[in-house]
Amino acid sequence: FLVMLSQWCTQTHSLTLQNLKPRQRGKKETREDYMKSTRGCLEAGLESLLKATGSNLLILRISHCPNILTDRSLWLASCYCRALQAVTYRSSTDPVGHEVIWALGAGCRDIISLQVAPLHPCQQPTRFSNRCLQMIGRCWPHLRALGVGGAGCGVQGLASLARNCMRLQVLELDHVTEVNQEVAAEVCREGLKGLEMLVLTFTPVTPKALLHFNSVCRNLKSIVVQVGIADYFKEPNSSEAKKMFEEMVNKLQALKKRPGFSKILHVKVEAGC
Repeated sequence: FLVMLSQWCTQTHSLTLQNLKPRQRGKKETREDYMKSTRGCLEAGLESLLKATGSNLLILRISHCPNILTDRSLWLASCYCRALQAVTYRSSTDPVGHEVIWALGAGCRDIISLQVAPLHPCQQPTRFSNRCLQMIGRCWPHLRALGVGGAGCGVQGLASLARNCMRLQVLELDHVTEVNQEVAAEVCREGLKGLEMLVLTFTPVTPKALLHFNSVCRNLKSIVVQVGIADYFKEPNSSEAKKMFEEMVNKLQALKKRPGFSKILHVKVEAGC
């Protein structure tokens, strides 16, 4: 289908591949053989399409296509689609690593929006690392919007990113380990002066950290905090955990009473995540 498409869609500006599932597993096929034979099975078709669209393609989004599209997809994009401006790649099986970021940075210099946080739960949670963050900062100093995440993201990488990407307006941190006041201070010391929107998705954050971001990032128009009890406690169903989580959410909500915070802070709570 993708090969057929490539014969007609040479002027394509935007391509989205989302929620694609592989063929069904054969009755006598082991799970291992099945995973092996379906791995990257759409990449030949994707390569035809990327080759055909070439520098016409400005937006590429690949998300929720586990195993059948790997981070090799971005390497292919770096070879054929040099004019890309916005790239989304989100995977639970093959999160992007620093080698692919380096290739994408070498091939596509004009990217201003990059969404590459691993999908949770991830089979390789630390593959997206500080090294990836440092490389993003070096490759695209003109980035305007960025989404990163996973257990491998630390204060070192985030600070390096903030220092290099001085024009960042939107930053999303997804499933990053706790952001406290020290982390906020370290990251803001290096940059984020032009930040307009901060999104913390299932990333534990303290009220003091949010106060720090708001006092230093003068252009902030929106802070979105999405929290779930499972991000804070290993046993989210215990009554102790529920009580502590409720107290923590109340402290975050209480920030809305502060001057200048009521209009920009949005707290979304998900109980069973």
